[in-house]
Amino acid sequence: MRAGGQRLATRSEPRHLGPSAVRPQKKSIACYRCHSQKIKCSGEKPCLRCRRAGYAAQCGYANRDRKIRVDESYLEQLIQDSQELREQRARENERAHHTTDDTTTQPAETPVTNFYDHAVSETPWFQSQDTSVLPIYINEAACTTFATRLCQCLRGTDASILRIPQYRYTSESTLTSLLQVDVQWPSLVHATLLVKTALCHINPSFHLALKGETMSSLQDVYRTADFNNPTLQCKYFALFAIGQVYSTPYNSINASAVSGSTYFAHAMSVIRFVPERPSLIHIECLLLLAYFCQFLNRFHSAYLLVGNALRLGLSLGLNYNVPKSQRLPTVEREHRVRIWWSIYVLDRFWGSKSGFPVQIHDDDIHVDLPSSLVSETCGEQFAASSYQVAAIALAKITGNTTREIYSRRKYTESFLQREQKLLIQLKRWVQSLPEDIRLHADKVNAKDTLLLHLQFNYCVILAIRPVLLNLLIGHTKSHRIYSTGDVTPILAALCEACIHAARYSLKLCVDEFTNGSIASFGYAFPAFIFSSALVLVVSSILPFGSVDDLPSVDTAIEMLNILSASDNLPAKDLHEHLQRVRQCLQHHQSNLTSPSGTCPSLDQLSLNHAAPGSSVIDFARSSLTTEMALQNPLMQEFMEQSSMDIGLINPPEIQNDSDFAFLWCADALDTE
Repeated sequence: MRAGGQRLATRSEPRHLGPSAVRPQKKSIACYRCHSQKIKCSGEKPCLRCRRAGYAAQCGYANRDRKIRVDESYLEQLIQDSQELREQRARENERAHHTTDDTTTQPAETPVTNFYDHAVSETPWFQSQDTSVLPIYINEAACTTFATRLCQCLRGTDASILRIPQYRYTSESTLTSLLQVDVQWPSLVHATLLVKTALCHINPSFHLALKGETMSSLQDVYRTADFNNPTLQCKYFALFAIGQVYSTPYNSINASAVSGSTYFAHAMSVIRFVPERPSLIHIECLLLLAYFCQFLNRFHSAYLLVGNALRLGLSLGLNYNVPKSQRLPTVEREHRVRIWWSIYVLDRFWGSKSGFPVQIHDDDIHVDLPSSLVSETCGEQFAASSYQVAAIALAKITGNTTREIYSRRKYTESFLQREQKLLIQLKRWVQSLPEDIRLHADKVNAKDTLLLHLQFNYCVILAIRPVLLNLLIGHTKSHRIYSTGDVTPILAALCEACIHAARYSLKLCVDEFTNGSIASFGYAFPAFIFSSALVLVVSSILPFGSVDDLPSVDTAIEMLNILSASDNLPAKDLHEHLQRVRQCLQHHQSNLTSPSGTCPSLDQLSLNHAAPGSSVIDFARSSLTTEMALQNPLMQEFMEQSSMDIGLINPPEIQNDSDFAFLWCADALDTE
């Protein structure tokens, strides 16, 4: 054996030949001609002897299929990989078919159990009302976009329903004209009232300035008459603008501009230059101006201002902790931390409502959370940290939602797997809240607590409402009313959780409205009212909803109408969107034939199914909180299911996720 092994090793040793003596690798078999003549074959294709003899075209080799021994697990892995590759190719072919064929429809006999893997198509949606200007990009995560999709669904895909453009905002020309107004610093007493009002009304989730330091610095400005300092002028004019808009009497109409706009315009005029060496006060100015943009309905401007603050913050290293060796005072250290997290929260909260992507990822942030200890020892400078800590966690989930549900990324997980992760995060968030910022049914809750929970409900709605719209597509295209048995239990449970979140949000908004606690201006409450009402419109049609939600939609329309009469610019836009959805719902209901053979009107449906005097929300029916809805046994089972086994709780039809991908294709629905 040793000798044989040595001989074998000797034969296998390579020969070291010169460049001119390189031989082709010898084949283990000879071609047919060389084999029949029993001569040595060079193994080429064609071989050397066949070329010399003129038989190059006939030179061929026998195919050999040698038997080799492999592990059984290796063969099973090959079979599994082959099956997955075939399924992937089938899905890609199906998706390409639906993308190119805009007229593809689902047969009426097919149950509404199909689902799509992407909430957006690969084709972005641009819309232009004027060929002389650039088209506007429309993001599917925005509530106004969802309203347009809902109208298209209710009216039919052949209807040319375009998104209503956002045109009720304070224009650049208006702001320029306000610069011509001679604005002076108010008296010290008036200035103090305005700044206190602004600091009092700014949500504690947003730390935009040190409270005590801002008030003492205001006194110094008037004492030293330092009115020409551009940075101080920008900061305090922005605070004056916020204080003035919050102190404007309710129902103050016929104003030429939003209250506080003059201060805002002059503050913007002195911050045009980006400093090479930025300071925290400059970032404060940007955030205060971005905060005021909500009253002007200028969200593109707010997005730009927050982005500038973010990049200046990165240049200052606000996303990192300052080393202890730097001996930075405690207040200044905490101020840096909270300013950074305010940028983070504003970026994600406002971005989710407008559909803008997040401007920094969590992997790039290495700074501590706000400190509760500093809040206790320096209460004159900072609000309680619990609000901002909770808002940071919720903002992170909000950013995850827009990325996992509405972006055009190539996902490695299915829609339900991504949905499960988001719902688990939301459930953990609400369970981890400290007692002081939980909602209590037996007492009046602080407005800041209420807004935090409304944002939580909005995040639940944002994550699940594509499921509602997809099922509504199947419902309207089938031309018959489906029962709950036509929808898989898990999809029905998801939709019910979304509907309960909308009902509870609208109840909370009605409570604030009837208590007189909703400010005349601002974007938060109109946005929460609008997003909830859209879900309740769908609820009035689908089997796991209720037609009793129609009066709630009317209540939402009326609240937006009242806020619009107070010259709330965001409410004006949202009221028009909701009015159009209501009209499309009327059109949809008029096409449904009642058992008596007539087509009932929407008002008749409301009277037949709603309790007497239910022109506003049925508070008893809305008492189920969003947290309670997430504790539904089926929802609990869904969230506890292994991510690898989620597909097992779905019927086979759900495996074809792209059946309704055309819903989000602008070319398919936005026909002229």
